[in-house]
Amino acid sequence: MKIEVYENHDGSKLVAMLVADDGSERELIRSEVGSDDLLNKIDAMNLSHLTVTFHWASAR
Repeated sequence: MKIEVYENHDGSKLVAMLVADDGSERELIRSEVGSDDLLNKIDAMNLSHLTVTFHWASAR
């Protein structure tokens, strides 16, 4: 399993998706604050051992 984090198009929200080995995804958590807050939430869920990849929105 791994965690993929996506920034929405206006950059105000981060969404972490839990991705299973078979490729299926489910939403794990959201953060309005930023990446540090999101990583702290992941750590609090005892999931910090999983690989976390951030996919930042392109600047427009």
